[in-house]
Amino acid sequence: MEKIVFIAEVREGKGKGFARKLRSKGYIPGILYGPDIDPIPLKLEKKTNEKIIFHLTSHNIIAEMKLKKNGDEQTIQVVLKDIQTDPIKDEIIHLDFYKLSSERPVILEIPVVIKGKSIGEEKGGILEQELREIKLEGLLGNIPEKIEIDIKNLDFGHAILVKDIKVPDGVKILEDEKKVVVTVLRPKEGIAEEVKVEEIQEEPKVISQEKVEERRKEKEQAEKKES
Repeated sequence: MEKIVFIAEVREGKGKGFARKLRSKGYIPGILYGPDIDPIPLKLEKKTNEKIIFHLTSHNIIAEMKLKKNGDEQTIQVVLKDIQTDPIKDEIIHLDFYKLSSERPVILEIPVVIKGKSIGEEKGGILEQELREIKLEGLLGNIPEKIEIDIKNLDFGHAILVKDIKVPDGVKILEDEKKVVVTVLRPKEGIAEEVKVEEIQEEPKVISQEKVEERRKEKEQAEKKES
């Protein structure tokens, strides 16, 4: 996975008015917080960082931050925890970052990546991925960037559950172990059959002998009147 790097500066001003001025100058206001620091107000160059964020595949992803203050720069590990946007302008208006510690356990949601094509899909089945991120707890250095699941042996009705996932030592899965991660469904049964609509012919009416005689007399009377 390509390393994600945010460039940020510590900002002095606070409040909504100052945040509006930052946005007008091409910056995104932000905040950095964590278990071993006081919250630090940030500003991030809008164009560069928006480009990074709009290409993220997960909202809760580990990244590097190059944090600048008074000409000095330090590199820290962070998680982008929240993205606030303007629904009308479709612009990012605020970012929340969480500073990670290598010495304390952290809880992260890691993307689940499917590998291969299942037996069921080869036979026309439908792959259903129920869990796209999985919550893990552990030291930062032990938590993987992603969880890869090989599905090539999955057939109709088969499923991979949370309890089937293997994680590194020292890492704990914080999900229900019976939760389905991925399964293969059968294709919908019931192929449309051609329905042949036959012409319905009206059955001949049965006329009694009395009716025949009555009609004959009516016809004779009609002929006499014409003559």
